[in-house]
Amino acid sequence: MDIGGTMGAKSRLQQARLDRGWTQGELIDALMAAAQRLGAQSPASTSWKTLISMYENGRRPMSPDHRPLFREVYEATDEELGFASTTTSVATAQSMLLPTPTAAMSRTPMPVNPEMLGYLTSVLQQHAQAEPFVGPQFLLAPVGSQMPLIEQMCREAYGPLRQEVLRVGARYAEFLGWLHQDTGRTDEAMRWTRLAMEYAQELGDPMVIAYMLQRRSNIATEAGHAGHGAGLALAALRYASELSPRVHAVVLRQLANSKASLGEASETERAIEQALVAADRGDDDDLAFYCTVSYIEMEAANCQVRLERPEQAVVTYEKSLRHWPAVQERDRGLCLARLATANAILEDVEGAHQAAEQAFGIAHRTGSTRILGELYRLQPRLARWRKLVEVSELNRELDLTKQVTP
Repeated sequence: MDIGGTMGAKSRLQQARLDRGWTQGELIDALMAAAQRLGAQSPASTSWKTLISMYENGRRPMSPDHRPLFREVYEATDEELGFASTTTSVATAQSMLLPTPTAAMSRTPMPVNPEMLGYLTSVLQQHAQAEPFVGPQFLLAPVGSQMPLIEQMCREAYGPLRQEVLRVGARYAEFLGWLHQDTGRTDEAMRWTRLAMEYAQELGDPMVIAYMLQRRSNIATEAGHAGHGAGLALAALRYASELSPRVHAVVLRQLANSKASLGEASETERAIEQALVAADRGDDDDLAFYCTVSYIEMEAANCQVRLERPEQAVVTYEKSLRHWPAVQERDRGLCLARLATANAILEDVEGAHQAAEQAFGIAHRTGSTRILGELYRLQPRLARWRKLVEVSELNRELDLTKQVTP
């Protein structure tokens, strides 16, 4: 079959249906019949309607469980249907996260030299640059695959290079923890961030120690333990006099997030004011290069939403979105999800729905569970308008995502 061109269709998958002259209802019948023939489980017809729309419009990667059904119905290959290039599925990526070193590898001393450390540092920088655009789901496997080597180096390195090995180890472990956090795996996020903290403490660098403490604070706060998060952020501030302006700013920003989650408005405002001053001093800091004044303003808006003060937050979000860098796609989705919440608090249902729909698409493209988490928390705020068609459709999409997302 030749379905390489999509003409007016939005995807090869949609073109395959249009080539047959099928309605979505006819495709649903064919898929359910195929599931029966193959002895596979099939979603209900109402769920299929939403799934087909999302698959054909590119708003959700094709589930591995559903690919055989589409291949059967269309008598086509993955490539012909347009999902051969989906790369590694999330489930497959998870199985690749932590390859176990062979016995021979663990017995063989790992030579450490400046060239190897330079290579690992360069690779990490490339991953960090790609992550805001592609999200975590396609980076977990490659970053995780480096960790057995890095852990072995941290166990065995000695002499003048050990300090640099620990620095590289701390950065890799922290980044892997962040990727797990963004995919909703809090336990794994804390596990790797604790390892980063262990390396940082041996390294003895106050800047790295404080940064890892604020990362642990961030994970704890997002997991619903804001008291613990505030305590960790305050622990990081004990090193305040030894921190670069941007690391100092990012620690203060995290304290503000924890305090906002605790409902402590005055403490939140004080931390944000200090963070803005620190960020404005600026530097070329390697650890917290992203912590600019505009970044702190965004975090301040998030705190205002948590404190149920959405008016200024909406202004900040909308202003930022007009000039959002294209390479920061995942963070744009997070901003949109938070804008949706702020609009919902203000009873702007249309604004909330529009922002939420855009955020939903980005969440599925990047695999960011943090965006989805914001949207799930949005649902109760829209409950009063659940009978509106657009809100009902959004709820259906989110409820379906809860069922099929690992």
